[in-house]
Amino acid sequence: MIEKHGIPAVLLTAMTSMALAAGANRIRSSGLIPHPVGDPDRGPEEEAAWRRDQVGKALAAAAATIDEARIFADW
Repeated sequence: MIEKHGIPAVLLTAMTSMALAAGANRIRSSGLIPHPVGDPDRGPEEEAAWRRDQVGKALAAAAATIDEARIFADW
């Protein structure tokens, strides 16, 4: 995994239990299964703002110090 080389990675997914089982260390609970980083029910501007928020939360998770796998839900 990329984290073994000192680069933090965050997996954005609606399937957090599967991400844990696959060995992901930083998991960001996000969106729905077919749209983990999008929401087609929102208008274009609202969806863009929602996406920016999701990416911002993922970046915060990447900066967090962890000792074991962690799911970062909507904090």
